[in-house]
Amino acid sequence: MATPDFSQLGGNTEPEKKSFWSRPEGILGMIALAGLAGFALVNVNQILEFLIRATSNVLELALLLGVLGVVIFLITSRDVRTAVFFLFKSLMRTLTGTVIQLNPIAIMKIYIDDLKKKRREMQGQIDTLAGQLVKLNKRINDNNESIKQKFAEANKANNMADRPGMREQAQLATIEGAGLQEMNEKLLPLQRNIQMVLAFMEKVNQSADYIIKETEIKVRLKETEYQIVKESSNALKTAVSIFKGDPDKKFYFDESMEYIQDDMSRKLGEMKRAMDLSMDFINGVDIQNGILSDKGQALLEAYNKGEFKMVQLDAPKANPITAPQPGQLNPPKDAGYRNLLD
Repeated sequence: MATPDFSQLGGNTEPEKKSFWSRPEGILGMIALAGLAGFALVNVNQILEFLIRATSNVLELALLLGVLGVVIFLITSRDVRTAVFFLFKSLMRTLTGTVIQLNPIAIMKIYIDDLKKKRREMQGQIDTLAGQLVKLNKRINDNNESIKQKFAEANKANNMADRPGMREQAQLATIEGAGLQEMNEKLLPLQRNIQMVLAFMEKVNQSADYIIKETEIKVRLKETEYQIVKESSNALKTAVSIFKGDPDKKFYFDESMEYIQDDMSRKLGEMKRAMDLSMDFINGVDIQNGILSDKGQALLEAYNKGEFKMVQLDAPKANPITAPQPGQLNPPKDAGYRNLLD
């Protein structure tokens, strides 16, 4: 059964609702917003600068955080660490191999020099340790002498105990003697330890000397073997190069041979061309010589028969007008002279 609605009976009893902006707090809010808007308009430049700086700082911070994240990932990633390690190891091995290939014997000698240097350092340490042992032994012996003296002083003071202060002196002497004895008891294990270490270092020194000498012999032997092998290899390379030839040098040889062949061909072609061009001239000269020879032979036969006539000059004619005057060097030319000169 539905419940009857009695809300409309007797009219609406709730007060009429007002919006937020029509209330007093809404009006105050509008005033505050207007003030903020005015403040923003007045200080718009400063606000924009602040926002730009904040944005740039945020971007820089994000970039730095990104770089830091990548670095942390590279450091913490096992695969990356393994790859970097093997890359570094391969690089170092390559560099080491290059250095060793330059002069392996020199590297072995450097190793021997390093062993000798360490041996000299160890000998210096042995000398220092031996000096400390001497000082420690002297301290123990001096303490023993002092103990004897203190105990003698204590006995002497006890014998004179009836005198005032002697009992205290005897007690003080025994205390000092006991202190020295306790010191010697603590120094004795140290002294024995130094002796053991010194004996061990002496054995190491002897062994090091043996190792160094043995290594030097091995290096000298390897140096001799390596030198012989290198010389033999060089000799074989020289012998093989006679048949095969050095690729670089053979290249220049072939290029030189090809250049000479081309140059010879070019010069022979030029010579043939010059000979072809000169043959026409030579043939023409031979023809002229033949013609002149035939003509000369005909003239010779005519001369022998008396039929040859030489060229005669015209006789000069006397001309009183053009006769030479005294002191005149060159007479005027007549027809005979002109023919002769022409």
